[in-house]
Amino acid sequence: MGRRRKNSNAEHKTREQLWKGAHEKGLGEKYDGAVVQMVGIESAEHTAYARVLFPQKEEKETTPEDTAADTAKDPPPKVTAGKVVDTIVDEEWRHVAKDILEKGEHIEQDSYPDAKTLLKLGSVWLLNESTYTGDSHNAHAKRLSPEDASMTPDWNDFTLRIHFAPERFHASNEVDWSKYCRGLLVGAKVDAFIGGEAPHVPVAGLPDDKDGAIVYENDDLGFVVVNKPGSMPGHATLSNHAEDVVSMFTAALKERKKCDEKKPYVSLPQRLDIDTHGLLTVSTKKEFATYMSKLLENKTNGHVEKDEKNNSKKNKDAHPSDGCSSVDITKKYRCLVCVRDPDSMDVISNFQQLGTVITHYLDPKSPAPKRFLRNKPKNSNHEWQQCQMRILRVGDERFRAACVSSNEDYVDSMLSHQLWGNKSETPAEDLGVSYVMELEIELLTGRTHQIRGQLKALGFPIVGDPIYGGGVSEFRSHMHGWNRMALQCCELAFPLPKWVETEDKKGKALSASEDKKCVFRLNEAWWTPYLGQYYQNL
Repeated sequence: MGRRRKNSNAEHKTREQLWKGAHEKGLGEKYDGAVVQMVGIESAEHTAYARVLFPQKEEKETTPEDTAADTAKDPPPKVTAGKVVDTIVDEEWRHVAKDILEKGEHIEQDSYPDAKTLLKLGSVWLLNESTYTGDSHNAHAKRLSPEDASMTPDWNDFTLRIHFAPERFHASNEVDWSKYCRGLLVGAKVDAFIGGEAPHVPVAGLPDDKDGAIVYENDDLGFVVVNKPGSMPGHATLSNHAEDVVSMFTAALKERKKCDEKKPYVSLPQRLDIDTHGLLTVSTKKEFATYMSKLLENKTNGHVEKDEKNNSKKNKDAHPSDGCSSVDITKKYRCLVCVRDPDSMDVISNFQQLGTVITHYLDPKSPAPKRFLRNKPKNSNHEWQQCQMRILRVGDERFRAACVSSNEDYVDSMLSHQLWGNKSETPAEDLGVSYVMELEIELLTGRTHQIRGQLKALGFPIVGDPIYGGGVSEFRSHMHGWNRMALQCCELAFPLPKWVETEDKKGKALSASEDKKCVFRLNEAWWTPYLGQYYQNL
């Protein structure tokens, strides 16, 4: 999902290759002449390797008096992992300062954290020699935490890998992961219904200064629905193990439940791209993870088989009875797309009016931007994945699309700058965009980048999706900036699960209720106020 992770350890190197041209920094007599050897300070991947070397002492004859004197001396302090990370950070900042002074480069705040923050983010790894020499496929690699700063590795066998400019996802800190969404209580911006009734929001869960992330929580069934911010991943990346959904929610849950010893179970059976925001299910019990995974898998497989077998009898028997049918879960997305040719809007409107199931084929082996084709290649050497979606709504009752291309019209120009920022006087024209149009889409299959890629293939890239031609929509908050993509998971509906006895009578599992559904709906996206203001100014 989302951006590809950069694997700094993808190519194995010999020890001589890794440390060729290494920079050395002495730690002084206090550390008995120890030297930190480092490589990668100037690497484009912002990944450095560091190890500690100790000078070899010359052998000489000693007298009893020398031995007694040496014994009386305090032993030199050990070189800890934290000390090595501090050294790397100091050296790396020398290069950053040089770039700022000589090249005039702009450096984003917190792009180069201090040693304490790097350890907190999980940006430091302890590796043994076989990891980078390729001697073993099961080489030891451990992500270090702040508690590991005082550890003293055997520097003869171990080295540190430091991602000194880690990916940052500041949007994760814009919400309180232990509180409920304010929109559940104010302005009808968020809806939640369990069996047709609105659930109770506990007083302890009311949001304070920050808006809350929780839409609904059920401890008994083991799941939570959250409103995920955009520009943050669901899972940890190689350089950041703190600013993702699983890590943020786990930390908040551990604090709320006072789980001092055991780490709570948290997983994501549903996925959203990094830049996609909206409704996301979080499992706090393995049984719900299994239940939701079956719903999603059966939905995708059911639509693919229905299309390929053309509603045959064989399709009706395609899935064994597992308490989850292929149509039990509904996922709807709201998005704002770029329109370059105004006449092409009729194509989208026709799809919506006819209820057309739009089908493309995805090359799963292609890198981002992924390839989406209307027709499946006949001579491909690998399988292409079928992607299906349906357009449910085009625009709203006020207008179908909003103009963003006119320099002379203040209303159009203002909307253009609200969506793409102020770096250019004519951001829409720079992208060749004349209008923007809001769509609501039902996702029938679940593939990587599916909505983004299918809309691009139709000629309507999503606003703020630079990979597929929608430009960059930068947002800044508290001195930090990130891209906002105009794609939101706005509705999620599935049968309320219930506990049943397993077939072997040895445990319990979750199965779908026949008459009760969970329905969650977000009624606004980040661009909704901009469209409202545009309409008022017309």
